[in-house]
Amino acid sequence: MKNQLPLSFQAPECAAFDNYVVGDNQQLIHSLENENEQLVFIWGESGAGKTHLLQAITGYYQSNDLNALYIPLELDDDFSPELLDGLEMMDLVCLDDVHKVIGQRAWEEALFHFFNRIRDNNGRLILAANNSAINLDIDLPDLKSRLTWGLTYQIQLLSDQDKIEALKLRAHQKGFEMTDEIANYLLNRATRNMTDLIKLLEKLDYESLAEQRKVTIPFIKQYL
Repeated sequence: MKNQLPLSFQAPECAAFDNYVVGDNQQLIHSLENENEQLVFIWGESGAGKTHLLQAITGYYQSNDLNALYIPLELDDDFSPELLDGLEMMDLVCLDDVHKVIGQRAWEEALFHFFNRIRDNNGRLILAANNSAINLDIDLPDLKSRLTWGLTYQIQLLSDQDKIEALKLRAHQKGFEMTDEIANYLLNRATRNMTDLIKLLEKLDYESLAEQRKVTIPFIKQYL
């Protein structure tokens, strides 16, 4: 059971291109949407939106009846490098948190051979990490070389105004309207990390529904 892929690896419905605020990442989005780009490596700090984009492109492929899989390698304790065996037959494989397995010889060799197999099968590979491939502490030189073959993008953090727009968009999709004042309050009182902000929004939505109350600043103050 160690290598079985859980159903949670299906891209969640909430991750899509239409609820991603692009900010200064227009070229990255263009490359993801261009199916001719066989290898794309995305790097940047936590909360920048890497996971959202990998899940969004996975969901897009799946919605078009293509074989696509999203795998978060932060869960590598739950399975072995043999996880990658046979995945070269997929149309798209997205590997998140690649840095989590770097430095582990078995994983590095598995990634190297998987890269070669999926390339030879004309499949598409999109990876994300907290640093560029050239700056990761990769022990296997051939793997470092392979990971720099394709396009590399440093994902750009959203501006505060973009984060406000992202919060308002996510709230709208959940069925309630968020004002600039409320979004600003969250940004200045809670966290500026977009991943944490979205999680907080999810919790606020749940609590407001449970208590049959609107998401207002007094409600947020009480919750925080």
